[in-house]
Amino acid sequence: MESETKAPAVIRYAEWVIARRWLVFFASLGVVALLAVGIKDVRLAQNYRVFFAGENPDLKAFDAIEHIYTTNDNVVFLVQPPEGEHVFTERTLSLVRDLTEDSWQIPFSQRVDSLSNFQHTWAQGDDLIVEDLVPDGDITEAIAARADRVSASEPIIARRLITDDRRTTAVNVRVVLPGKDSTELKQAITHIRGMVAEYREKYPDHTFHSSGVIPANTAFAEAPERDMPFVMPLLFAALVLATTILLRSIVSTVGMFAVIFCSVLVTLGVVGLLGWMLDPASASAPTIVLTLAVADSIHILITFLDQLRSGHSRREALIESLRLNAMPVFLTSVTTAIAFLSLNLSESPPYRLLGNVTAGGVMFAWAFSMTLLPAFLAILPASSGGRLTLSTRWAIATGEWVIAHSRPLAIVVALFSVGLIAGMGRLTISDKFWQYFDESMEFRRSADFAVDTIGGLFVNSYSIDSGESQGICDPEFLGKLEEFTEWLRARPGVAHVRSFADTMKRLNKNMHGDDESYYRLPDSQELASQYLLLYELSLPYGLDLNDEIDIDKRSVRVDVTYGNVATSVLAVDGELSQTWLREKGLEVIGPSGTALMFTNITHRNLWAMVIGGTLGLSLIALVLFLVFRDVRLGFLSLMPNLTPALMAFGVWGYVEGTIGFAISVVGPLSLGIIVDDTVHFLSKYNRARRRGDDAADSLRYAFRHAGSAIFVTTIVLSIGFAMLGLSVFRVTSYMGVLTSLTIACAFIADFLLLPALLLAFDKGDRTAPGSDVVETTAHSAESETPEGAVS
Repeated sequence: MESETKAPAVIRYAEWVIARRWLVFFASLGVVALLAVGIKDVRLAQNYRVFFAGENPDLKAFDAIEHIYTTNDNVVFLVQPPEGEHVFTERTLSLVRDLTEDSWQIPFSQRVDSLSNFQHTWAQGDDLIVEDLVPDGDITEAIAARADRVSASEPIIARRLITDDRRTTAVNVRVVLPGKDSTELKQAITHIRGMVAEYREKYPDHTFHSSGVIPANTAFAEAPERDMPFVMPLLFAALVLATTILLRSIVSTVGMFAVIFCSVLVTLGVVGLLGWMLDPASASAPTIVLTLAVADSIHILITFLDQLRSGHSRREALIESLRLNAMPVFLTSVTTAIAFLSLNLSESPPYRLLGNVTAGGVMFAWAFSMTLLPAFLAILPASSGGRLTLSTRWAIATGEWVIAHSRPLAIVVALFSVGLIAGMGRLTISDKFWQYFDESMEFRRSADFAVDTIGGLFVNSYSIDSGESQGICDPEFLGKLEEFTEWLRARPGVAHVRSFADTMKRLNKNMHGDDESYYRLPDSQELASQYLLLYELSLPYGLDLNDEIDIDKRSVRVDVTYGNVATSVLAVDGELSQTWLREKGLEVIGPSGTALMFTNITHRNLWAMVIGGTLGLSLIALVLFLVFRDVRLGFLSLMPNLTPALMAFGVWGYVEGTIGFAISVVGPLSLGIIVDDTVHFLSKYNRARRRGDDAADSLRYAFRHAGSAIFVTTIVLSIGFAMLGLSVFRVTSYMGVLTSLTIACAFIADFLLLPALLLAFDKGDRTAPGSDVVETTAHSAESETPEGAVS
């Protein structure tokens, strides 16, 4: 290891760390202690709106409609009587009436709509009577029969508050959180859950569920809280078990986990110090950093243990490990960070945050791998762990086999890859936001129940402008509104349309002695205005029309509820509706709705991630060109980095068949992970080529010095990301599973496809002028290693 010439910088650095190991060790821990204090300030977002940037057009439309009318934040109680019964019995109607009254006690509730308090209108002489459909007092058969009859014929109720089979009814509560206290959501959901538990106990033969925006926001807030005490410990246990078995060195395993924990603590601390708010997507960043931090340490540790096993001293082994791995470890960290930073092109802020936090965490892991880990190894004696030789010998034997069969292997792998990639043709875009959560979560079960019964989760809202103050009573505008309402009801998949035109037709009928022939729009604007004024004056507090018409009587809101349809239907109908309204000369805001927002952002995110992945891959290729100083290696590195993600998506197409919000970011994310193995393999290959070895011998060198570590990191990273599949948040779960699958495909590409490409296209002499003596000496020593020993 000695040389008369000046030692390379990396060797001088390694010697400096060894000489000052205690200083480096405690300085590293000091940095961790200083930055980790920010963890106490880490907060979790409690609103699905965090997935949409302020400039998102769907969010702008959503906010504009809420600003004109009222907020959409709500909780929907769903009630179903025992099997064989319908809602219109004395007991169930009494239950609904009690539930309606109790719902006013929910913190921050502003309106409650149900069968019992629906404002039924009818004529009594020249008077308009407005009263609850199920009034106070005893519920007689006549009252129940009237409620049944009105519910079946009244378009405002049917398929909105009661299902066609009369088996399920809804109580919709509008809840407006002031936004002054972070505990407001918890106050509301605690009361809601208490109500559900109370009614389940009081009516054990009835089915109760609660759905809506408030439970959804709670689910987004609780998902990472449920994951942290479960997924993280399980992941940690799996990594400890895997690395202990594979490394066979307790000290090395402890050193590696010291790097991991320090990286995670500093990452979270910086997040807290910067005031960033995590969310269900970015909350997986610490888990990803924990997993990725293994990769840098593994390569350093395996080379270190191999050197110990071949008879070198601890000092010599550590210096040689850093000499061989310093540049590849730095290079892989940079390329991984680049890939994660490409997530900044995402349409969704949580994925931008995920990319930035993970990129930072990766660089922290690199820093601790180059400081804390070597200092730790220099302080404590480490055992080489004899059984690791089997892993290294396996890598060497695999390399010989691959070199001997490179051509047929290339053909088989190519055909296999094409077969898997073909599965991408089966993929379709579908994103149902409530399915982001595992069935173990109450919100998911309630949302599934709602979709299967009364619907309500797929809603497109429109704000239609009449063009002038009080214009909503203009017969021409009302005629267009009625025509639009009927057009919507004829659309496939539409379950319910709430339209102001239906209210005006009902009032016109009431004011003509409830004559059915007058169930049509008023003939004049004056009559319509009078009917509307009389009706509004008769409505009780909290049940006004401000959620349907604006204060200036200029605009009306139309809500379209769909059944359990493909989410793409909402987008298509939205475009058709805009075209229809504008052809009629009407100005419209919308469509808007939570389901539509997630559907559209998935489409945009997919294209953004294609661009981000392409840009990330291009930057990574550029970095490899500059480092390897060889265009061929740069281009050849693209193939094993590009095909694994395509193969994994193909498998996903065969197995799952749909792409959602979570899957849209897997490409760039996985690129940052799988590039590591390629870089380590090529760096070892390039080292051998530049000192004069031919392609075959250079491959042997790469398999010998990188193969074992690649094998170990593949197992560890696959396990780590597979553990994310246990998350109750499907965005994280699917991302973890697909990334794990991509890592496995990358192993195939690096071990089988890349060697064949190198043998085929990397010809000729690439010896670097003036190769350093250290490399030549090391190479000579390796050539003289006794058979069976590992250098």
